[in-house]
Amino acid sequence: MSIEGAILIWLAIGAGIAAGVFVVARTAVQLGSVAYRVMEKQLSGGAATRQTMLLSGAMLVALFVTAIIAGFAIFAIFGSILESGGAINTLNNGS
Repeated sequence: MSIEGAILIWLAIGAGIAAGVFVVARTAVQLGSVAYRVMEKQLSGGAATRQTMLLSGAMLVALFVTAIIAGFAIFAIFGSILESGGAINTLNNGS
């Protein structure tokens, strides 16, 4: 793989993590907005429950996807460090 390709892959991983963090933060703000509208009697309890369930589900999905992307990045970094450091080869050779 070329250097440019590797840079683009890491850029995409970084953008995916940033997007996931943004979605989680935005969902938290929206949940606060729903709570405020309920306190101000602008939103009924049933509508608030539906919105809260939808927003909570979106937050969980965003957290899950962000965790998978970040896990892949961590695995790739540690895998390359261990591979280049010789730790894996030392264990495989029995020395």
